[in-house]
Amino acid sequence: MNYENVPCPVCGKPLAEGDDVVVCPVCATPQHRECWMENGRCGNDDLHASGYVWSKNKTEVYEEPAVTEEKSDVRICHICKSESPADALHCGNCGALFGQQEEQGSKKCAFCGKENSDDALHCNQCGAPLNISGGNAGYIAGTDIPADEKIGENTAGDLATYVQASPHRYIRKFKKFESGKKISFNFAAFFFAPYWFFYRKLYKAGAFFLVAFVTASILLSGLADQVTAAADEYSNKVAQTGAYEEMTEEQLEELAPEIEKASKEFIEKAKKPLLITMSVTTVLRLICALAANRLYYKKILDDLKLINETVQASHMRRMMIAHKGGLAPLAFAASLLGETMLINALYYIADFIREII
Repeated sequence: MNYENVPCPVCGKPLAEGDDVVVCPVCATPQHRECWMENGRCGNDDLHASGYVWSKNKTEVYEEPAVTEEKSDVRICHICKSESPADALHCGNCGALFGQQEEQGSKKCAFCGKENSDDALHCNQCGAPLNISGGNAGYIAGTDIPADEKIGENTAGDLATYVQASPHRYIRKFKKFESGKKISFNFAAFFFAPYWFFYRKLYKAGAFFLVAFVTASILLSGLADQVTAAADEYSNKVAQTGAYEEMTEEQLEELAPEIEKASKEFIEKAKKPLLITMSVTTVLRLICALAANRLYYKKILDDLKLINETVQASHMRRMMIAHKGGLAPLAFAASLLGETMLINALYYIADFIREII
């Protein structure tokens, strides 16, 4: 298409033949590439939420018309500033719903804090869905924390964009850290350690705890062998009594003392190894649970600081925050599989060394 003499929505200058022109992939608006790069987004980005699509027959630069006494029979669209008849329900230019535009209702995005029109369903800045009821549109979902509230040097919206999944659980903990609290317990990290760290992209911490769990497993393998040997001995003694064969109730009652004695011997032999194994594993899980939120918050602060120092465009900044944060389910699965493979490999190497020696 020939875009010659079409005004650029950013600088207002008409596009000329030979200009480096970029077309917005969302609304098809042509504009100078240099203007696009400098602005960091489409010049008509604020119209995207209304479903606006550029047409050469439409006016490209919208100026708010002066409302006079003579124009009281028209409605001015709060999005594109075009005029429509007074009884119109939708803007004739961009299709936006008039509704209660006269009251200038607005919704604040819970993620980026951007004000949106009252009839918008998605944020025109970051694309996040909006609460159409308006109840908690300005707050992090599930909390009473405003998205634009400062938590340290960052907003709650930025932290929620980074966390993505279950932000309400973490934002409250981060606020407590900023108020001076030192310790926080993470139940997910306790039950899913060390895989939780990989799931939240804490790869260094995840690798450290993975090695710790594998090392503990190897060191405790001797205790596990003791439990297995005690179980085998118990099974043999019970088998020798003939309790596995079909017997009458009277015969089983006669063998009960021998079986009870074998059971007590098994418990006595297995109790200490099991107690040690469970204690070591529980201690490791407690360390993970107590360190998880603090390590996670530190990573978020480091990543946000780097992004804020290197990225200026707001939309690119939000994209970088979402990219650096979020979840890594594949890393979770890989760490789970990797731990099993590493333990098996170490056992194999140990057996191989024993055979050589």
